[in-house]
This record gives sequence, structure tokens and C-alpha cells, in this order.
Amino acid sequence: MAIRLPIAPALGIVTAMDALWMAGAAAVGAGFGWVFPGVQHVLYSEPQYRTQAAAGRKLLGLRLFAMSAAAVSLALALRPDFYEAGPALLTAACLLVLVALSSTDFDRRRIPNTLTYPAFAVALALCWAWPDRTVGEMLLGAGAGVVAAMALVGFGVLLGGGGLGLGIGDGKLIILMGAMIGWPGVFPAVVYGILLGGLVAVVMLVRHGRGATFSYGPYLAAGAALALLFPSLR
Repeated sequence: MAIRLPIAPALGIVTAMDALWMAGAAAVGAGFGWVFPGVQHVLYSEPQYRTQAAAGRKLLGLRLFAMSAAAVSLALALRPDFYEAGPALLTAACLLVLVALSSTDFDRRRIPNTLTYPAFAVALALCWAWPDRTVGEMLLGAGAGVVAAMALVGFGVLLGGGGLGLGIGDGKLIILMGAMIGWPGVFPAVVYGILLGGLVAVVMLVRHGRGATFSYGPYLAAGAALALLFPSLR
């Protein structure tokens, strides 16, 4: 008499566990997204910003953005068949940093050194932890980020700057992206970010003219998130 193994029910349990794990990750991301915008002002170096927390509709908007972005990011970072636990958690941590920097840029158009510098140091210290990128590729990515940042920010300066160009903070973010993504993935990530930001820039120019300003950092961060979450796009 043949023995029937309960394969289908077991697979159903695994699928349910995966969905529960992703839902838990999304809940953690949403919690981070709710809390962080209310305390992010302590990261700013300018005293007038550091003592003024976001409030009212602005705070609500920042929270809704950060909650949705962090929830989706963490759910995707911890999805089945992506990475083992260690690299998956490292990806999730990188994404939370990107969400946080996007929130501060939306808030005050600032990419705080108090977050970018420690994140850069940690990214370099853990560059050995990626299973699909070597230490050399990660270090080369950091160097490429420096070159790309200098070129893009310098190009903006040559064009006379302006609110629609990349600033020093955006350059620091690109360098951090290089340390997180490595070589050669940092370049596609920057291109994705520039294209996304460029679409917004066109809309701003049409609606408000050459005097328009907007935050470029969140779109660069979105490009980095795409490269981190979907290796085939690198």
C-alpha cells in the first residue's frame, strides 16, 4: 500500500509562514515609518531645524510616505527565495536608511551627516556579507560613487546650480549608494534615480518655471532600492 505524504498541506504551511513573515516585516517597516518622522529633526546640524519637529499635515504626510515605503521595502527584502537571513536583514537595514534620508530630504531638503556617515562606515564594514558581490566589488562601488557624485554635482555647479539640480547632500547619498550596492550596480541605480527625479523636474518646470525647487534625494534612494531589491536590474 502506497504511503501518501502530506506534501500539499506542508507546502501550504510554508507558503502561509512566508506570507506571515513578510507581513511581520511590513508591520515593522510601518512602525518605523510612523515613528521616525516625528524624531528626525534631532539629526539636523542646523539649530533652527534641530529644535523644530515636523507637525500637522506635514508630519502626517511624512509619516504616510515613510510608512508605505518602509513597509513595502521590508516585505520585499524578506521575501522567500531572495537572500538568506543575514543578507536579507542587511538589505532591510539599507532600505530603512534610504527611507529615513528620503524623509529628511522631503522635510528640510537635508541629507544629514549624522546618518549618512555612520551608514557609510557600517556599509563598508559589512561589505563582506553579500553573497553575490565580492569585497572588491563593494569597495570599487564606493569609489565609483565618489566619482559619480563629483561629476554630477560638479556638472550642476557648472550649469549654475538651481533648485532642480543635484546638491552636495545628493552627492553624499550617491557615495552611500555605491557602498551599499557595489560595482557595477551603483551606476544603474544612479541612472534610475536620475530618470525618476527628471520626470518630477519636468513637471516642476512646467508648473512653476525655472525657479522651482524639489528634493532629488528620494528619487536617488528609489533607484538604490530597485538595485538592492532586484539584482537583475543592476
